[in-house]
Amino acid sequence: MDRRQAVLSADDVVFTYQLLQKFPALNLQGVPAGEVSSPAPNKVVFTFKDPSEQLFPSIVSAPIVAKHLWESVKDPTSHQDPNPVGTGAFKVGQFSPQSLLLTRNDDYWQPKAQIAAIRFVPYKDNSTVTNAMVQGQADWAGTYIANADKTFTSKSKNYHFWAPRAGTDGLIPNLERWPLSDIAVRKAISLGVNRKQVAAASGEQPATSVTGLPLPTYQSSVSAQYKGVGFVEDKAKAMQTLEAAGYAKGSDGYYAKGGKRVEFSCSFPAAYTEIAARVQVLVSQLKDIGIKLNIDTTTVDDINPRTAKGDFDSTMGYPVSPTPRAFSFYNDTMNPNLYYPIGQSTPSFQNIERFKDDEAAELFKQYPLATTDEARQQILDKIETVFVEKLPWIPMFYWGSYSSWSTARVTGFPDQDNPYFTAVPNVVVALRLKPA
Repeated sequence: MDRRQAVLSADDVVFTYQLLQKFPALNLQGVPAGEVSSPAPNKVVFTFKDPSEQLFPSIVSAPIVAKHLWESVKDPTSHQDPNPVGTGAFKVGQFSPQSLLLTRNDDYWQPKAQIAAIRFVPYKDNSTVTNAMVQGQADWAGTYIANADKTFTSKSKNYHFWAPRAGTDGLIPNLERWPLSDIAVRKAISLGVNRKQVAAASGEQPATSVTGLPLPTYQSSVSAQYKGVGFVEDKAKAMQTLEAAGYAKGSDGYYAKGGKRVEFSCSFPAAYTEIAARVQVLVSQLKDIGIKLNIDTTTVDDINPRTAKGDFDSTMGYPVSPTPRAFSFYNDTMNPNLYYPIGQSTPSFQNIERFKDDEAAELFKQYPLATTDEARQQILDKIETVFVEKLPWIPMFYWGSYSSWSTARVTGFPDQDNPYFTAVPNVVVALRLKPA
């Protein structure tokens, strides 16, 4: 590839965003439809039908492709580019099923990386990653380590682990499938679980605010009526909730209605041992209130396509990314305007629960039109009320952005004392690393 091809232009940006509109399956960031143009060689203008400032992170996160290489591709959704063009700090050096080598891009338009290359190696699960880190076979990872202080950081002064709180997670139901389509079942589950035990299974903190918003990060966004209002464990009330909705406990100890037992599965990748630990706790807790939970493990590559199509009863491990603001938190997880019927994949993996609610749909349409912080907060307050009363998904714990590293070979990682960025493997940190 010559240097001229390694430069992306404004025309490439325009072409890419037009491609996203023409092929919605490529629009994984959820970029809204609109017009895009390039009035000058170094300028791109976006014009959207509706106010879209609140979607800025999604809009600017779309990867850009080279027009001269992609304009002749008949089906971009299945195209595998053998010679991708990029302008990033690193470029592909070697690739095989066993590893990916990224080498420093000496033509990078900003200060170049101080390290020559990064090699990514796949591992079976979190445990094998931990073993590789402990044995010095890997230097940087973004996976959960059980009892990190004992199993990892105590092994060497060079070993570090950091998991700053980044978001909220819990039981994500498929609202198109019974029994989780029944609000009484979801409320019973929320009442019946011990969030401290679920969180402790993977060293996390239990979710506290009934709004689902991760605290203390979004404390200022919690509406006045819900400030200080937390989840309450009440197994007796959980069972009363089911019985009031017409459920009766059978001889097997589980509730049933219309001849069907209250039973569902939780699907997640077997490689994610931290999720397995939490779900195993839930199996026992839900049994105590007469609900049967089954574990359904799958692969890392399979889970997103399944949840996107609605081929699951429930899952955990979503939302998987931190959100820049409170509205984004709800927009990603419960915006009814992002509903897709079962069998049709949600391209941006938003609202995989398939939550439908007319009031909520209107609120999400109103929010971008608000012109003051006060007006936006008033709409957000109403969205929080919908969340609390209709419980589209069940918050259980605040998750951490897991990261582990060794300073034996390289230094410059962020940590609790210098939190300049998240420490999971990413290019921002890679650009600050330097040989030890």
